Amino acid sequence: MRRSKFSALTLTLGLTLALTSGLSSCDRKTIYHHYEHTPIAGWEKNDTLVFTLPRSKMRAVVKRDVEMRISGDYPYQRLFLIVEQTIFPANIARRDTLNCLLIDSDGNIQGDGVSLYQYRFHMSDISLNEGDSLQICIRHDMKREILPGIADVGIRLTSY
Repeated sequence: MRRSKFSALTLTLGLTLALTSGLSSCDRKTIYHHYEHTPIAGWEKNDTLVFTLPRSKMRAVVKRDVEMRISGDYPYQRLFLIVEQTIFPANIARRDTLNCLLIDSDGNIQGDGVSLYQYRFHMSDISLNEGDSLQICIRHDMKREILPGIADVGIRLTSY
């Protein structure tokens, strides 16, 4: 009898977890998620990170997020990024400046983590047609030429 209670409990928990994860993933679908590593000792101003999304298999509205991992060695409260994107084959180009608040005015870290802090910053949504590909280039726009403390910068694209 104990065995059947354990099996029923295991089955119930498994189904609950599957249903919960299935329902929570229904609203968005990750179509691209990739990080580029930067030298934590210093990301040079002229080092551009390039992310290339392969051809879209469907027409979709895409949510764009820039993600990053930063150590406590980062010397500023904010990080300014230049984000350039080009949609191919139409050669539609767009350039945005992203103002990333990392530490508030009271010194509180706005990211999650312990030794590396994880951040996510939303950019505007874009529309992709079937067959479109997307290239996103990111570089920092700080006065300092070599910026310490940034470990990784990534792009997450999700469709609605």
